[in-house]
Amino acid sequence: MRKAESGIDKARQTVEDYFGKEVAIRYNKGRNRICHYKGKITQMYDNIFVVTIYNEIFDRLSCSYSDIVCGEIAFKEI
Repeated sequence: MRKAESGIDKARQTVEDYFGKEVAIRYNKGRNRICHYKGKITQMYDNIFVVTIYNEIFDRLSCSYSDIVCGEIAFKEI
């Protein structure tokens, strides 16, 4: 029997697919605050990944893979 992939493994694969590409990001900050950004996934680590944001006050956003599983962050290729 083959072990089923966990949600974290699928999230890591999703980030790998978008790595280095320009993406539109939907980030749910909670309490009905949803922000939309444009940027590029520039760094990947074991537990987090870093997104470089364009045209904002801050220039980077670090997220964990569990944010994708929980639905707090979503990507779409531009």
